[in-house]
Amino acid sequence: MPDIYTEAWYEAVRSAINDAAAAMQSIPEGRFAVAVEIEDDGVSPYVDGRGRRFVLEIDGGTCRWYRELQPEDDERALAGPVDYRFRGPASVFDEIAAGLLDPIDAALRGTISVRGDMRLLLRQAEQVTSLLQAYTSGVPTTWPHGRPPYDRQPRPEGAPTSA
Repeated sequence: MPDIYTEAWYEAVRSAINDAAAAMQSIPEGRFAVAVEIEDDGVSPYVDGRGRRFVLEIDGGTCRWYRELQPEDDERALAGPVDYRFRGPASVFDEIAAGLLDPIDAALRGTISVRGDMRLLLRQAEQVTSLLQAYTSGVPTTWPHGRPPYDRQPRPEGAPTSA
């Protein structure tokens, strides 16, 4: 089982997305890129003051790559134009990854903001569902700094965060 937010975990999620896509009835054509911005909320032990940023590319139903961006990385240089952007607090994304919070509920309640063409997203509902399932339950994950849900109090000064 890979640790959350490691290269092995990103690869396992990518594989789970592709396994789910292989079982889909119809595969959407075309390419789209997704960016995820996880903001440090002072609760999750897996972020530092900068938070985390990820990008992934889906092409013809296949996840070509899924990677974390470093602070110095230029998102557009790596991913090109991004079609969808998801942004929210780290502890919420951790709870989604742990299968404790439904990502669609989080978006509908505004806990996570979603930017992009919602009509296209709805037309690709089967693939979106398979992507979300891969993220929330497709990969057995270890949580070296503790598994959510967390105490909603901010981390004490000097408490561990991820590397």
